[in-house]
Amino acid sequence: AKVARGSILRYFNQIFDGLTKLFADVDVDVKNGANLLDRLIKDIVTESESFHVEHFLPLLTTYIKRTNPYIRQLLVGWITVLDSVPDISMIDYLP
Repeated sequence: AKVARGSILRYFNQIFDGLTKLFADVDVDVKNGANLLDRLIKDIVTESESFHVEHFLPLLTTYIKRTNPYIRQLLVGWITVLDSVPDISMIDYLP
């Protein structure tokens, strides 16, 4: 991900799906690795002009129904990061 940077964005939904599974894992080392990957992906998304939030939102709405607190923490972090990007207005996507 670090080397590919913007090239991974076309696979973002698949990567995010895997990331949620890592966040739900019980192993502390797996969660630590997931946190590192999460920060890296957030950096890539916020620096890129080619991220399409409208493609991500259906996946986000699917995961927001989960009760796992670690997945919810991940989602709140992503909503916060996306809301901080000037080109993305998260209010436009609220129901």
